[in-house]
Amino acid sequence: MEAPLILAIETSGKTGGIALFRESLLGEIALFSKESYSNIIFKSLPFFEKILSFSLDELNYYAIDIGPGSFTGLRIGLSILKGLCLVYPKPVITVSSLEVLATNFISYSENIVSLVDAYSKEVFLASYRWENFHLKTLLSPKCIPLKDLPLYINAPSLFVSETLGKWKDFLKENLKDFFIKPIFPPSLSAGLVAKLAYIKLKQGIAEIKDAEKILPLYLKPSEAERKSGLRVT
Repeated sequence: MEAPLILAIETSGKTGGIALFRESLLGEIALFSKESYSNIIFKSLPFFEKILSFSLDELNYYAIDIGPGSFTGLRIGLSILKGLCLVYPKPVITVSSLEVLATNFISYSENIVSLVDAYSKEVFLASYRWENFHLKTLLSPKCIPLKDLPLYINAPSLFVSETLGKWKDFLKENLKDFFIKPIFPPSLSAGLVAKLAYIKLKQGIAEIKDAEKILPLYLKPSEAERKSGLRVT
């Protein structure tokens, strides 16, 4: 049986994009302007189909990063996905941005701590370990005050984040030898979203959903929700 063809969408971080994956990465378009994600991605699809010689009809799955991350970016990503599914309905594999960050270091066998900036002196945090290409969750995603982060770290860990430089001094000072800096800057990319989705699919642990039922993984209320008194659980 031929391996599944996956179209991945990433809009949660500093860069966005789309990627096509079948056992390995076939092609990827990276974007750097959140304001035009939606327009550029839709305009890029015909070009993507042409240069990679595929049709959206041939897709088996979509994959998407549902966060945590930029509130605006996550909403844009889901709107793109739902728009595509209206014309080319396919099941969707969801992954979190914290998992995607850890996928930058799939060959690293010790603890990995993924961080995403939650602003207001807070961070989104999760901890993982790769075991035989299986991503084991050591600490489930949560939003915490940055000052409390050392309380969650009990072993030397590789810290991965698109904005690690923002906290590097704090982490080095408070974690000492428990803080390990990566050898290259990790990123949130559509190619990694697709790779992780494929790994989970092969292992039978992929979270597969209908596009209309997918919600962003916020972990904290947006500014508008905070002002209105709403809470995220």
